Amino acid sequence: MAKINLGDIFGIDTNKGKGYFQCVKIDKLRCDTIKVFNQLYDERPSSIESITNVNDTYFIGFPLSVALHRKLVSKVGYVPLAADFELSKYTRDMHKIRGQFLGWHIIDRMTLKRQFVEKLSAEQRALSPGGVWNDTLLKECLEAGWNLENWT
Repeated sequence: MAKINLGDIFGIDTNKGKGYFQCVKIDKLRCDTIKVFNQLYDERPSSIESITNVNDTYFIGFPLSVALHRKLVSKVGYVPLAADFELSKYTRDMHKIRGQFLGWHIIDRMTLKRQFVEKLSAEQRALSPGGVWNDTLLKECLEAGWNLENWT
């Protein structure tokens, strides 16, 4: 199996086209982090770099090596990460009890400590989801046009 490197671009087939994402963090203990480019393509773009110009993006935990090994995703290229690239220190997740939405947890990526907030600030609204997605959830969200703005 090919080694996964930071900056590698991968594709995933959905029922509505091909989605792309980039490996931005490799974590042997937890799960890799990917940057999802929230746009589907009927055909592979002629330039891999053009894929990374999509403004609608978010970051998720994703079992990349497993998905690649099982041929659920395919490596399509490489675009280096910006020299000043840093993941946000925080993620967010819905807080529900018995199906009732109560607010949000703001989660520190390093410590996993959570802070509860009822309403998100503009800055918190830009935070990516916490936790790990599998290939099925990633496909469903890409097909549905899921993004951070409509996840409120």
